[in-house]
Parts: sequence; C-alpha cells; structure tokens
Amino acid sequence: MRKTLFAVALALGFMYGGWAEVTLTYLGHSCFILREEEGQTVMIDPYASYVPYPGLPKPADVVLVTHGHIDHCPWCFGEKDRVLGNPTVVWPFDKQGHVKEGHWKITDWLTVDFVEATHVTKSGHGQGLVCLFAFDLGGIRFAHLADLGRPLSREQVAALGPVQVLMVPVGGYFTIDAVEAVQVVKQLPTVRVVLPMHYFVEGYCPWKQLSPLDPFLERARSEGWSVREFDSPSITLSAESLPDSVEVWVLPFATDP
Repeated sequence: MRKTLFAVALALGFMYGGWAEVTLTYLGHSCFILREEEGQTVMIDPYASYVPYPGLPKPADVVLVTHGHIDHCPWCFGEKDRVLGNPTVVWPFDKQGHVKEGHWKITDWLTVDFVEATHVTKSGHGQGLVCLFAFDLGGIRFAHLADLGRPLSREQVAALGPVQVLMVPVGGYFTIDAVEAVQVVKQLPTVRVVLPMHYFVEGYCPWKQLSPLDPFLERARSEGWSVREFDSPSITLSAESLPDSVEVWVLPFATDP
C-alpha cells in the first residue's frame, strides 16, 4: 500500500509541473542539511566540537537527532551553539530509551517516520539504540540510517518505505561495515542514490577504529554500481532526474561554517 501511494503521488507531481528541487549539503561525519527549493531546512545529526569537521555551526529550522552520542547530539554534551537560530530539535526516544516508532508530523512541511534499530554490531561494538529516519521532500524519499549496527530486518525495511536517497554508515567498528552497507543497499530495492557517511577521515574523525571510505567504494564498484565523486559538498536533487539504477555519490565535506 505504501508503495502504491508513493507511485500515485509521484505521478501527480509530474502531472502538475514537477516537484521542487532539494539541495543537500554534506557537513561531514553523519551530518547533512536538506532544503527544499525556497523552503526551510532540516539538519540531521550535528556533531559536537570534539569532532573537528569545519562545517558547523550552521542554521537549521528542524534538527533530527538519531541518538545521544557526541558525534550526533551536541546538546547532549552541553553545546548549544552548534546549530544557529531557534530550531525544532527532534529527540525520538521515550523515557525508557526506546524509539517512539511511527509516522510523526514535525511541522506543516515535514513528516518523519521513526524506526528503532540497534547500535550494537555483530562484533559487540556500539552501544544502545538509534533512530533511523525516513521522510519525503520534493517528491523524493530520503532515509538516514544513523549508526546502524546490523543489516535491516524485514520490519525495518517495510517501515522505511520506498527509499530513493540513502545516507548510510560504511566505516564499520561502531556501525555496519562496507560489506554490510552493500547488503543494506540491496535490502532497499528502490534506492537510486547512496550517500556514504560515518567513515574515517584523517584529522577530522577522532575514531581511528573506523575504516576509510575506499573499502566501501571498492565493494560498490564490484557490484557494478557507478561511483560519482563531486567537487562540491552540495548537490541538487529532483524526483525526475534521479538515476535509473544505483549510484554512489561521494561528497566532500563542507569546509566553511
């Protein structure tokens, strides 16, 4: 039913002149900003200053926080100046520490599906639970997989819906690794753009246990997926211009706050 409704909505978007474009900017680690054309901005997983990527602070209207670790939730560590303005900060957990799963209307322009997942990997690293987020902007279904510790269950795949643009951790140790990230992409057959995140970058990522990006790119190429490397941290997406098959898009992180 979800896929049928999505297809109808997509057809209506084309019928009435297409969808607004969405600008997506990579700020490093697991942090992204998305902005629908002439609209407001949603930021996902801003990092505290302990994680020295230079992309923050930046303004946002809504901030989605996948879990309370220092590389995803600066407020959890007393830093209130990493996101500028007066954003609506979305904390998806209840008092018992579980994700409040379901379909949540955050604002008039943003409704988000919350999906609970484990942070703990098969090797026992990582800790606790994380929230996977899925939402629609500009007629595109986006998903951010937080610090996902294991491949998706059948229930999680169903809850995420027909994802087209996927932000997925690939660095391993505390999350799924390159091999598991490829498996996750295959679990979501509607994915067209894969945005890798949460991997080791010398001088910016404090955790040397993480693998760099290259092992994931090697795996992606062995699957026959096209790998595109961009010069800008910002890209513009539209529903009608997504690729016909899976592509991995590598964005440099933003270097100016």
